[in-house]
Amino acid sequence: MRHGRWAFSVAVSESETTLFLKLLGELDRASAGRVEEALGRLAQPSAPRRVVLDLRDLTFLDMAGLRTILRANERGRAEGFEVSVVRPRGSASRVFTLTRVGQELSMIEESEAA
Repeated sequence: MRHGRWAFSVAVSESETTLFLKLLGELDRASAGRVEEALGRLAQPSAPRRVVLDLRDLTFLDMAGLRTILRANERGRAEGFEVSVVRPRGSASRVFTLTRVGQELSMIEESEAA
């Protein structure tokens, strides 16, 4: 059962070289702006040169959410930072399989995220 906007959160942490975004819940049109907002950190002069989007705790991913991930990847290519995506589980993972978008992204396993 979908619960709407409140069913999503972004946990942000950062090391000297990497911005980590751990996404929890439903990444959809209503919540995609929160990911974009978190990625705003990359516009600062001392921004990390790597972004890890941890999708393991997503319970739902729609096309708007997927577009947000793809835009982050395109921005990384344009601005010279690396974007890595920790593969989601369950139904969110199926979106990557069905669309073959996972082939365009740097998909990593949990152990590679650090």
